[in-house]
Amino acid sequence: MRAFKSLALAAVFAVSAAHAAELKIGAWNLEHLNDSDMEGCEPRIEADYAAIREQIEKSGVDLVAFQEVENLAAARRVFPEDEWAVEISSRPETGDISECWDWPGRYLKHLATGFAIRRGIEYSRNDDLVELALGNSFARWGTGITIGNGAGIRMLSIHLKTGCWSTKEDGEERRAEACKTLRKQLEVLNAWIEDQWSSGRPFFILGDFNRNLAVPDDWGWNKLSSTSAGELHLLTRGIGARCDPRYKNFIDHLVAGPKAKERVVPGSFEELPNEYDQPDHCLIAAKLTISDQ
Repeated sequence: MRAFKSLALAAVFAVSAAHAAELKIGAWNLEHLNDSDMEGCEPRIEADYAAIREQIEKSGVDLVAFQEVENLAAARRVFPEDEWAVEISSRPETGDISECWDWPGRYLKHLATGFAIRRGIEYSRNDDLVELALGNSFARWGTGITIGNGAGIRMLSIHLKTGCWSTKEDGEERRAEACKTLRKQLEVLNAWIEDQWSSGRPFFILGDFNRNLAVPDDWGWNKLSSTSAGELHLLTRGIGARCDPRYKNFIDHLVAGPKAKERVVPGSFEELPNEYDQPDHCLIAAKLTISDQ
C-alpha cells in the first residue's frame, strides 16, 4: 500500500492536471538523533531507532520536516534510503561542544534541520536560510524545499532559539538574551515570508518555533505575521497539546501562507501520540490537497 501511494502521488505531480491527491505533511523534533549508538545527549540503541521508524510508518506521513538530527547518516537510521529522500541543512559541523544538561560527561552533537520526502514525490532543493543563525556558527539554519513541479509549494524546516517559550519567560531577566535572539529570528522569517509572497509562491513554515504562538495576542505570533503577505494560518491554534502532560501549548507548529492555506484539508491537523518514551516531542501533521496546477 505504501509503495502504491508513492507511485500515485508521483503520477499526480508529473502527469495529471485534472486530478488531485492528498499529501500528509508533518514536523517532528527527533531529540538529538545521532548516527551512532549511545552517543550525544539522547544515547540510543538500535531498538530505539526501530521504535521511531515504526512510529513514522504508522503515522502515514508523506513528508516530515525534522529537527535535531546530527547528519544524513543519523536521518537514514529512521528514514530508510529505499523509501525516503532526505535533504538536510548544509551547515558545517564546527567541532564546538557543550555538555548535555541532564547527562554529565556527555556532549551535544551537531543539530540540523531537514526534510524526509517519500520516494516518488517530486520536489526540488532550495537554498538554506542561513540568516536564521544570526552569524552564530553553532545555531541552526533553515532547510528549504519546493514540492511539486512548476509553481510548487515552498516549505521551510526550522528550529528557533530555545528558552523564550511563553509570557512567563518574557519577564525573566535570565531569559532576556534568548528572547532577544528569538525576536531577531522571527524578523528573518518575516523577510523570507515577504520574499515568497512577492514572488506569488504558496508556502509553509514547519518545525520547532520554541514559542507558544497560539496563545492569544502572543508577541511571537504578532511579530511573525506582521507582513504584507496577508493573514497567515497557524494550524495549531485552538488545539491543546497532549504530547507532554506538563505542557498544554504547542511550541512545534505548522504555519501556512495565504495561498497554502487553501490547500489544507479542513480538520486534518493532528498530533500523533508518542508511543515511546522518546523523542520528547510529538509528530504533528496535516493533509494538503495537491494538484499539478
